Formats: sequence, C-alpha cells, structure tokens
Amino acid sequence: MSHDNGVGRPAFIKGIPHPLPPGESVMWEGAPDWRAVATHVFHWRLFAAYFAAMLLLWLLSTDVALGSADFMAGLAMRLGLSAIVLAIVYVLSRVVARTSWYAITNQRLVLRLGMVFPMSINVPFKILESAGVARFKDGSGQVLLTLNASSRVAYIALWPHCRVWRFKNPQPVLRGLTDAAGVGEILAAAVASATAADSASLIQ
Repeated sequence: MSHDNGVGRPAFIKGIPHPLPPGESVMWEGAPDWRAVATHVFHWRLFAAYFAAMLLLWLLSTDVALGSADFMAGLAMRLGLSAIVLAIVYVLSRVVARTSWYAITNQRLVLRLGMVFPMSINVPFKILESAGVARFKDGSGQVLLTLNASSRVAYIALWPHCRVWRFKNPQPVLRGLTDAAGVGEILAAAVASATAADSASLIQ
C-alpha cells in the first residue's frame, strides 16, 4: 500500500503520532496478512497434520469399543485439544497482523510492533547491510534484512518479525507480505536513491 501525503502536508506513519522530519516521505506501508502469518510463522498446517496423525494412531491402536462412552470421551478430548491449539494459532496470527505495521521511507525502515507493549523500531538504510526476498508457493512472502555487525536489535523486541534461532545477531523480517517482490523493489529503489543522495552531498 502506498501512501500519499499531499503537497505541503506533514507525512505520518500509521500508528506513530509524530510526523516525519522535513524531507522524509513514506514510500510504502502496510501490515502483515494474518493468513500468511498463520501459515509461515505459526505453521498451523504442521499442527493440524500432527494432531491428525496422533488421532489416526489412537484410532488404530485403541482397544476401546467404537461408539462406546469411553471411546467418545477419548475422541472428544483429542478433538478438543486440537481445536484449542489451532484456535490459539488463529488468535496469535490475527493479533500479530493487527498490532504490526511496516513502513519504508526514503531514508529508513520503520517497524511498529508489539502485541503487549507497542514500540517502533527504526532501521536507517546506513545500517542495512543486505536484504532479500523469499516467496512461498501460496503467493505470500517476506523480506529478510541483515544489519551490519555493529547494529543490533533485541530478539525479544523483534519476535516474531525475525529469523528464528538467530539470537546473537537478530535479523528483522517483514512477515506475511502479499506482494513481497513489490515491497523488495520499493526498498531497493529507496536504498539506491538514499545512497545516491548521500554520495552527491559528499561530493558537494
């Protein structure tokens, strides 16, 4: 989603009360798609497959008579547990999508995150070492960011908007994008433009 602020109107990022500094403008902003978050962050399909396998194993190994009260109680317990876990995944995915917002300006990336304690994480282009786009078979994708060695963001502050198990050098990830390639192109163009502007200012 693009953002047009109009001529002479101060630029804002959604959810952040103060305007952007003069000369800074929003190139793109948007939220993760909750369906993509459920699939690729919380892996609901793996949970569903696991519970289906456990249920099948129980059905094949149980000595309880089919249709008996004990059988129905066991079946209800297993189905209920499966439903609770999948419901938790659903709720977490919706909450992550609702409480997250990504923005690319002509000078930095801004991640507004926090399911409990909202915060804004700024990633100036000068500390961005590299970025890559990953796309999934369902059409969704994500943009993976690598920061330079001297710039670190706390893993707990980023989660789940980061690569898993990278505790020492957390890597921010723009999750659940419906057009990851398009967002990657906008980011690449913004970084290139900012780099060119910095080079021109040094020459002058």
